[in-house]
Amino acid sequence: MSARTERQVIARLQTGIPNLDAILHGGLPKGVMTVLAGPPGSGKTILAQQICFHHIAQGGRVLYFNTLSEPTAKTLLYLRPFAFFDPAKLDDGIRFIDLGTMLRNQGLELTSNLLMDHLKQFKPSMVVIDSFKVFDDLSHSNEELRKFTYELAVRLMAWECTSFLLGEYSPELFEHPAYSAIDGIMVAKQQEISGEQQRLLKVVKMRGTSHSREDHPFVITDAGVEVYAPSITLRREAGMLRGQGATPRMRTGISRLDDLLGEGIPLGSSIIASGVAGSGKTILGLEFLYRGAREHGERGLYFSFEETEERLRATARGLGWELDRELERGTVQLVFIPQTDILVDRDILEMQRRVAAFGARRVVVDSMSVFLHRIEDKRIVRDKVFWLANIMQNHQAVGFFSNDVPAGTSQLTRFGVEETVMDGILHLSWEKEGLDRHRYLEVLKLRNTAHARGRHSVTIGAGGFCIYPRIEEAPPPEPRVPLAPRRARVSFGVPGLDALLDGGLLEGSVSLVSGSPGTGKSTLGLHFALEAARRGERALYLALDEEPTQLLQAAEALELPLREAMEAGQVDVLYLPREHLHAARALPIVENRIRELGPSRVVLDSASDIEVRGLVSEELRQLLHALVLRLRTLGVTSLFTLEARSLYVTDALSERGLSPLADNIFMFRYAREEGLLVPMLTVVKTRGSGHDRGSHRFTLGKGGLRLGGGSGNRASSSGVGPKPRRRPAPKRGRRK
Repeated sequence: MSARTERQVIARLQTGIPNLDAILHGGLPKGVMTVLAGPPGSGKTILAQQICFHHIAQGGRVLYFNTLSEPTAKTLLYLRPFAFFDPAKLDDGIRFIDLGTMLRNQGLELTSNLLMDHLKQFKPSMVVIDSFKVFDDLSHSNEELRKFTYELAVRLMAWECTSFLLGEYSPELFEHPAYSAIDGIMVAKQQEISGEQQRLLKVVKMRGTSHSREDHPFVITDAGVEVYAPSITLRREAGMLRGQGATPRMRTGISRLDDLLGEGIPLGSSIIASGVAGSGKTILGLEFLYRGAREHGERGLYFSFEETEERLRATARGLGWELDRELERGTVQLVFIPQTDILVDRDILEMQRRVAAFGARRVVVDSMSVFLHRIEDKRIVRDKVFWLANIMQNHQAVGFFSNDVPAGTSQLTRFGVEETVMDGILHLSWEKEGLDRHRYLEVLKLRNTAHARGRHSVTIGAGGFCIYPRIEEAPPPEPRVPLAPRRARVSFGVPGLDALLDGGLLEGSVSLVSGSPGTGKSTLGLHFALEAARRGERALYLALDEEPTQLLQAAEALELPLREAMEAGQVDVLYLPREHLHAARALPIVENRIRELGPSRVVLDSASDIEVRGLVSEELRQLLHALVLRLRTLGVTSLFTLEARSLYVTDALSERGLSPLADNIFMFRYAREEGLLVPMLTVVKTRGSGHDRGSHRFTLGKGGLRLGGGSGNRASSSGVGPKPRRRPAPKRGRRK
């Protein structure tokens, strides 16, 4: 070993105070003389006594000099409640000596001689003088005190003793005449921080070591003194996991959330779930743990500062989750820390300890804004958030940190600094729309991940979170079958109607039926679905206007076998009531049912019920466009009905800009003939097929919809005037 290396090695003593050795970068240098300064009640005596008993447990011997005339019996009385106190070590391991009487009667010189006599007899490796400030009061001058301290330091060094001089010195003033002979100064104090009284420990000076110079909170419990220094202990762990190559990722298991998060959340990430009260942050965090335990076998820790364990259990039961079972299995732990008991640095280290001991892969802190609510300095908030994130990184866990934001503001987080430290932000909103409120989720940030953009609709109910990805962000399904170059024809199931279309609809096409109220749009949809059942296929009927019971009654009045087809499982009616329907949620609901059923035909009755404020919104157009793309990809032939604004036949189609979505457009209107309203059908458009361009009367009755009836089959397209004018026979439409 080189001489340079030898000079760097300093023997150290472990203090036995949690985290104090880390603050001292390895422990207390052996043989140093250290002042423990602080006002009465700051904890310096307990600190010194705990170090002494730990030193004895390591094989050392301690002389503890008391200068305040406190009987040894009283000192021991106060020591007994502490876990570190061992009465078996008295006399042989530690001796308490009272110097008070000698000091008052004989002065410094004779007291110094008495102290040396005890050192020669007991041969200690550690000495404590409590309180050394008494020597200040009894010395006649600063020079005398300086001389006494210097001689004491020399003699203790000769005996290779590590010593502590306790005193009620001011933490702000260190111009003591004896301090030139002192190797180290540690200060204990009490201070109000953000409305809370805290004990703090600071190492001001320590020769032979590069120590932390920060104020570190500490507490005194039955176990003794515990110092909290996350900025030291967590930083030392941070380097352990560097350089491991590509980072694996985590799937949350929450409905469609993984679709929004791209490849998944990189392990070691910290995610903020921010939002106003009631937006679902607690449920999102709880489901994150539950899905991880139940579906992936990953252990999860939930730190709650607001909800008790029983309330969290009750929430899970109300959502239909078997969280109690996961708690019994030991895959999930709920830790409740009342808001009034929060001590930030202590709790950060407690989180780190629990994450490490439990082997947690998923961690939820609910909420971070409550946890840090007493801290007013944003710089300190940033530091604490950094150490919380560091815990996740150190243990390759994923952390969800709920964060309350004030209602009515544009803030993304409570303090305004968290988003720069954390790896991701999930923003939850809870907005009023008309007479109702709707929830949304937006992925604002996720480092190193290509995530979905924009807001996505959310509902919370049985099963937990249900997310409806924004239309342009939802990936299309894989094609079920490739489309043949020449597609087959699909029958409507209405006598005479197929003939107007050169034999029927093209397979996989989309038809839009724009109709006046009562003209038979729904009946046409029933024919279309029942024709699939007659051919041994399946159909899905999406009812947005009529409940299944009403639909069955209407079908039975027309003698259409809808009930039989439903009982046979050939026609499935999915009712989506308009009061509960949100445009952004319709597509995932429909798509899931299509995947489950595998229909060849789909009827949507009616698309008008997805509209917002009575107009065709851009959201509706996007929804129908996305649905059309999915249906075409799957080779499904579909029919959409749409309520028309016009009652009578006019020059305007009134399909409100939706024609580009449809391959075929049918117009159902009334014409006035001799004081009567006569329903008329016109094939306005067919893509890739010829069609009859005339307007045709039809009737509704037993058996459903039938072309013809009244005074003839053809009618005026205008429908205006007392008598219809006859026209020449229409030309056949050219193929597009």
